[in-house]
Amino acid sequence: MKYKVLFAVWAVDSIAFACLLVYIFTYGNNPDTIQLSKYLGAIWGCGGAFLIGPAWKGVKHWPQRSKMLLLSGVVIVAIAVGVLFKVRSDQTAKLKSLIAEAHNVTVNGAPQKRKFMKLAGENPQTLSEYLQRCAELELVINDYSASEQKMDDILAQIQQQIAELRPPASYGAMLPMLRVMRAILAKDLEGTKIYKQEVTYAKQLPGMSETQRIQFYNNNIEPVLEQEHQLALDEIAILKDAKASGIVMPANMLQDAGLN
Repeated sequence: MKYKVLFAVWAVDSIAFACLLVYIFTYGNNPDTIQLSKYLGAIWGCGGAFLIGPAWKGVKHWPQRSKMLLLSGVVIVAIAVGVLFKVRSDQTAKLKSLIAEAHNVTVNGAPQKRKFMKLAGENPQTLSEYLQRCAELELVINDYSASEQKMDDILAQIQQQIAELRPPASYGAMLPMLRVMRAILAKDLEGTKIYKQEVTYAKQLPGMSETQRIQFYNNNIEPVLEQEHQLALDEIAILKDAKASGIVMPANMLQDAGLN
């Protein structure tokens, strides 16, 4: 009688444990599912240990062919499940590592980004102020550009990793946000090239007469400034469309665009 009760508990636990594993495989794990899997796994293991004796007594009377088929089936299922979960575990571990790396790049690159945005938003009133702004831009723009490029590379890897994850589980919800973030980064990287061009033009101003300087500014620098302004508008439009579509974006991106 006690083995029947134990077997019933073990069978129910096995079903619950199998359902939990399917859920984790489909939607990913979290602290609650991890803790629950430990409890169910412990019950399953202890129940199996107590039942293995009676089970073996029953099975050993089976025909040899039936015993081999049962053993082969158990081994094949165990190996298949183990391989699947190992592959998924490696994939999710890689994803978590990339997400952590993206966070570190954001934190480490924040000072350069703040400095760049501050300089880009300035409106110098004199030639000396303008040249000073461009000189400061030149110092920060390379580090800022490198940080943005690194972030774009990491986000591309995250997209690829999620695409390879079958099923993508909760990570799939990140894809719309990642597409928007990479669209913004593409504009940022395009903008760094334009600002570098502005700095190059600005370096030529001191050696010109006032008349030449005005003409050069109107013909070369003014169009660059218009491109910079248009890029800023494009980024705001991308974020507005994302917000209107219900895509959840990082708060700092919306704040920088004045959309929070």
